[in-house]
Amino acid sequence: MARTAKSKGKNSLTIGIDLGGTKIAAGLCREGEVLHKVVVPTNAAQGFDAVVAAMAEAARQAMGDTDPAAVRGVGVGAAGQIDSQTGAVLYAPNLNWRQAPLGQKLAEALRLPVRVVNDVRAATMAEWKYGAGKGLHSFINIFLGTGVGSGLVLNGTLCEGATNTAGEIGHICLDPAGPLCGCGHAGCFEAYSSGRGIENEVKRRLQAGAPSALREKVGARLDQITGPLIGQAAREGDPLALEVLAWAGRHLGLVLANLHTLLNPQKILLGGGVMALADFFLPAAREAMHRHILSVADRGEDLLGRARFENDAVLLGGSALFA
Repeated sequence: MARTAKSKGKNSLTIGIDLGGTKIAAGLCREGEVLHKVVVPTNAAQGFDAVVAAMAEAARQAMGDTDPAAVRGVGVGAAGQIDSQTGAVLYAPNLNWRQAPLGQKLAEALRLPVRVVNDVRAATMAEWKYGAGKGLHSFINIFLGTGVGSGLVLNGTLCEGATNTAGEIGHICLDPAGPLCGCGHAGCFEAYSSGRGIENEVKRRLQAGAPSALREKVGARLDQITGPLIGQAAREGDPLALEVLAWAGRHLGLVLANLHTLLNPQKILLGGGVMALADFFLPAAREAMHRHILSVADRGEDLLGRARFENDAVLLGGSALFA
């Protein structure tokens, strides 16, 4: 049965779309609430036009029988480098896109206004409008997942930077002689405190002969080392797992201190899949942050908070572009 959303006022509804490398989530939203969500495969290998068509169809399904005149617009959060002024995807390696006119083509398909932003910035919009950043004028939203990214809201403005790359904190260099990052440089923050960075450090120490119950779990198959497995080992008191998570936390704390000294936010929010291991790395992060933070900037308050949204953060953030 088709769904119909009754409008509380003219153009009170918005559509948010989370465009990922493997799936597209589209939702009909009102004021931070997802009324109806549809998830379809991205099928990126079929090319740009096919992905746009899939996005448009997902949006139509999410709308159901809702009058399009009640929809204010469509906001998209997509991984990669985005020109938010034109809605073009400048570079998205997970989709193999360069200079793709996503906003224009999706607007033509749906006959609705479309805005496109980077996915982490979309998640930051969701926190700002409806979540843990609501009411703040300056905060940083850090995503700790397979990689690391952030969204910056400073003095009431979502920052994008001169070339749309503001917030790429995963590639702040902590040590030029440090571990190799996926970007090709050495010592990036992402190589220390992301899910991949933590897994790689555990593998490196196991290869060096460090004792650990993880060796008994995976044997010589180090490719089977995963974040959940490391978390399980930490809960069982495994010294290697505990030390690597504390190591990741210390580097996170250094970055948090530097960000606060540089930008002086009211709050720093942490989210992403790695936060499932927060009990094991956050104490070390807090200690390092307070040890290195500029004393005159430290208000003696807890500067860290947890992001509110998880699965629907990007979708809600897209919808918030028209809120």
